Amino acid sequence: MDINTEIRTRIVAAAEQLFVEAGSDRFPTVDEVRRAAKADMNTTSTVMKQWRREQVAAPATVAVSVPDSVKDAALAATAQMWSNAQELANESLDVAKKAWEAERVEADTMRAELADAYEAQATELADTAQALADAQATAKATDEKFQVMAAELAATSGKLTSEEGKRAELERLEQAAQNRIEELRDELAQEKTDADHQAKQHRIELEEMRAKQEKLTNDHAGQLAAAQKQYDTAAQELAVVNARAEAEKTAAKDSQLAAESQAGKLASELETARNSASEARERAAELAGQITAITAQNKELMAMIETPKTVKKGTSK
Repeated sequence: MDINTEIRTRIVAAAEQLFVEAGSDRFPTVDEVRRAAKADMNTTSTVMKQWRREQVAAPATVAVSVPDSVKDAALAATAQMWSNAQELANESLDVAKKAWEAERVEADTMRAELADAYEAQATELADTAQALADAQATAKATDEKFQVMAAELAATSGKLTSEEGKRAELERLEQAAQNRIEELRDELAQEKTDADHQAKQHRIELEEMRAKQEKLTNDHAGQLAAAQKQYDTAAQELAVVNARAEAEKTAAKDSQLAAESQAGKLASELETARNSASEARERAAELAGQITAITAQNKELMAMIETPKTVKKGTSK
């Protein structure tokens, strides 16, 4: 088996280190060396077999020279020399047998170690396979959980989009209500301005009329008092309209603050505000009509005031 030199060196170094760490009392197992050298089982077992064989002491060399005792008894005891030679041969044979027996024991030990290493590796492989299966099951469960979470996220996103749409619609309604309130406020302000202008004109006319009241009869004075009363009533009704407009503005602000939680109520209040605004406009129109009527009455009064003068002038002619 052709083994890479670097791998062989790494395995031998690991074996020698483990052998020294064990106090040189026992050879390290193949599995221990494999783990330490990070090599495969076949390469490690082959190198370890060679390394262990090198660690076993070589058989004692058989003496080839004739012992002195044989030399001394060569002539007289050839049989003794042969006997001694046989003993030496037997000793050499015993040493060889012992070495062979040690190598056989070592081989058996290595086979047992290889079997144990195989079992350990098989157990490790089974554990790894089980861990892989558990990891795959966990990954599958995680993936399923992720799918559920993704679905929930999609549903939440859709719900959020719907809520955002509702919020946008609510904000649009609020803005529309605010715009309408501003429009009503502007309209009421314009109507108030017009009413103030007309009231001012009436005041001027009334002041002029008061200057002429001294020349009028009690009937004319009563008519002027009625006209003043109508004017006061119109002014009071205009104040009521202004107060209602302010109340509607306040109600609209309150409705805007509560719009997120009471969208339905907002629509109802908005409709109420519209109805109130319509009533206000109608009332303002009525007031404008009344003011117009008062103006016409004032003109009639002025005409009545002027008429006596005309008649008087005609008489003097």
